[in-house]
Amino acid sequence: MWRPEVDVGPVRRAAVRRVRRERLRPLAAVAVVLGGASGVLAPTLWWAVGLACVPLLVVALVAVLPVRLVEWDVVLAAGARDVVHCEQFTDQVQRRRAGRLCVHFDAVRRAVRGLEARRVAQVERLLWRALVALRDSLAVRDALRSAENRPGLAAAIAEPTRELAELDRRLDQFEAALRIVVEELDPELAASALRRVAALDPL
Repeated sequence: MWRPEVDVGPVRRAAVRRVRRERLRPLAAVAVVLGGASGVLAPTLWWAVGLACVPLLVVALVAVLPVRLVEWDVVLAAGARDVVHCEQFTDQVQRRRAGRLCVHFDAVRRAVRGLEARRVAQVERLLWRALVALRDSLAVRDALRSAENRPGLAAAIAEPTRELAELDRRLDQFEAALRIVVEELDPELAASALRRVAALDPL
């Protein structure tokens, strides 16, 4: 998910430039070597110049070929505060939780298309904050899982453990509220459920 206010266009162009550089870097090195070798082995000066230019022309042709991006290329070109992607979640449980939140929001957006646009935008901002908090909690979760059971450690990890439990509780509440909007068949009740979601604070 992209941050609601972000302009993806410049990020995509930066990704194209990065992918093109990575594609050309090994080719350019090979072209220089082949060009030098061809120049040394050529029988005449003109042959040397001509053969040395061939690899460089190949590199130039490759450079103008269109770049095919995959989603991860664009994510890598973006800042951490501009996008949250499933590949950033090393914890499978939290990855599935983030996936469910996004699926429910997409269903909400389709269900209320053309209606309650302002509230949908508010829910999108709440979802963004929730996903960032969930991703940022991964380091704490990993540290707590790997913490050794030493005397005095229980007191040190008690506070972050409580904070994670509270975050999980709020995220579960947010997910349940989104699911109610999706499952509600009555338009008025769905709109009311959407207003309740927009009033929630997942953090």
